Parts: sequence; structure tokens; C-alpha cells
Amino acid sequence: MQRAIGIGIRVYNSFFARHIERPVPGLPELKEIEERAAAVPTDISDHLATIFGEALAARPALIVELGVRGGETRFVFEKVAQLTGSALVSVDIDDCLSVCSASPRWHFVKRDDVQFASEFPAWCRSRGIDPKIDVLFIDTTHLYEHTVSEINAWFPLLGPRCKVICHDTNMKHYYRQQNGMILRGFDNQRGVIRALEERLKTRFNERISFVTTVNEWLVRHWPYCSGLTVLERI
Repeated sequence: MQRAIGIGIRVYNSFFARHIERPVPGLPELKEIEERAAAVPTDISDHLATIFGEALAARPALIVELGVRGGETRFVFEKVAQLTGSALVSVDIDDCLSVCSASPRWHFVKRDDVQFASEFPAWCRSRGIDPKIDVLFIDTTHLYEHTVSEINAWFPLLGPRCKVICHDTNMKHYYRQQNGMILRGFDNQRGVIRALEERLKTRFNERISFVTTVNEWLVRHWPYCSGLTVLERI
């Protein structure tokens, strides 16, 4: 069955995948991000330019990235840190130094991110960093219980004007990229989006694009490429 599905998807991709023409960015940093995304299609590559724009518009002093993996989003946030003069802290339970280039504004912490949250304010102050988080990015296990723990641990550390960016808010066994290609993912039983729903006491349809407001948050969502959801405090 899986083999037949795989063959069917390859046939579909060969006929229906399309090239997407994008405007040429004026910022060289954004151009580098778009070139990286085009060169290595992944479950987050379609969102890299959006993440850059959302983070840059926040004019952050402090960016915190939970989950590094292959360094794609760290590459994006490092560009934002260069342009805004912000500090960037990446937290991952695995050693991710080998997939990230050195940067004077980047701090890597090899820890369980939930456990590290309680130490974060003191950790920041010992390094001369204001611990109020302006941009928080969550992309770790994608599981409901862990995401709930992350939200409970890190949301109290957010600044008054902040953004929370969550990847994998529309995870299924397969996901679709913007160009129409279908690639294999895994079904997390709505883990991330369900944790956000619980926090905001609402319900979302993660299969569609939407913009809405919930209490103090402006919520924007993109369903493709495993889903991206941005919460902006208003």
C-alpha cells in the first residue's frame, strides 16, 4: 500500500508541480534566504521568507528559537539579528553547532527547552541581555503534551510587544508545498495547533489560510508546508 501511494505521489508531482515566480528582493539577506529555500525543499522551506518578514517587522531585541534541527530557521533568525542588532538564543536538546555557522549575536544552549525556561531570565542577565522575548519560535517535537509545556514555560517570558511563530500547525502523513508538490510528513494528531487552541480557548481550522483575533492576539496562519501560525500581541 505504501509503495503504491509513493508511486502515485511521484506521478502526481511530475505532472502538477509548478515553478512559482517571486519578486526579486531588495535585501540581500532575504535573497540568500530564498535561494537556500529553493535549493533545499523541506517541510519548512516555503515558510522561511515569511518567518524572516514576521521577525524583522517585530524589530526585536531578543529572539528565542526552540528547536534548531538542520539550521534553516537559525539561518533566517541570524539574518534578522544582523539587521536589527538583536540577540539570538537557540535551544535544542541535540548539539546543533555543526549545522550552523558561527555568529557573534548567536547563543546556543544544548538543553531541554522546558527545563531551561526557568533558568532563562538569570541566564540572560548574566550575559547582559534583557530577558523579555520579542520573537519566540517553536519547532521541536510537534507533540501536544510537550508543546503545552513549552507554552506554559515560555509565554510568561514574552515581552509586551511580541510574536510567537509556530511551525507544524497543520501536520498530516503527507504535506503539500506551495508549488503543489506532495511530500511525506507525519501525523502529530493536531499536537501543536491543539496546544495553541487550548491556550487561547478557541478552535481553528488549520487546513485553510486565515487571519483572526483572539483576546490579545492577532493570529495569522498558512496551511501549506506542514503549517505555520503566527501570534502577535496587539
